[in-house]
Amino acid sequence: MGKNTCSPLKPDWIMKKILFILIMMSPLLAWAQQPKMNIKIFGGINSANYVYKVEDVDSDMLIGWQVGGSFRVNRRKAFLETGVTFVDYGISVSLTEDSDLEFDDTIDFQIRALEIPMLIGYVPVKSPLFKWFLYGGLANRISLKGRYSFLGEKGTFKPKEADLHIYNLGARFGTQVDVAMFNFDFNYTISVTNSVKGEVRTNTHALQLSVGFLF
Repeated sequence: MGKNTCSPLKPDWIMKKILFILIMMSPLLAWAQQPKMNIKIFGGINSANYVYKVEDVDSDMLIGWQVGGSFRVNRRKAFLETGVTFVDYGISVSLTEDSDLEFDDTIDFQIRALEIPMLIGYVPVKSPLFKWFLYGGLANRISLKGRYSFLGEKGTFKPKEADLHIYNLGARFGTQVDVAMFNFDFNYTISVTNSVKGEVRTNTHALQLSVGFLF
């Protein structure tokens, strides 16, 4: 692996993404003035795979993990939630000849990323000890770095070197349950933006199961 060169992110690109996230979070910040709010810390496992929109290219579903924190604002039967999640997830990618990595094959990666979900939902069941939530929304994912293992060789890389987009937007749907001070969350995310650079359309499909504690 001789190529570790990767141009740094441009300041204007970073500022545009931060501005976009702040605009999307503004309704939740307004709701935070309401009295009912929970802070949650959580951890769990995930599985993810790439789906290529071409024939004869398959990918495996690989296992990873996540930890993070969020805050949730409730008002009657509705709620909003956002936070930050550190995600370590596995993907199987078919590399192209344009990749900076010296492989021309399908290879398994472990990617580390930050996720900023923005969710809105409905509470069909609400009691002092038990609550059930249904939700949907957006998941902003910023890839940080990756690890690979191929034919006994191990190393790290930056997303650009494997033709992966640094920023991805996903549509998320899920459900969660509060039992006293414990929270159990299960969600599914499908990417809206193309996951891999190039003309071939790819979608990331991801499942997350988390257990959290409410404050």
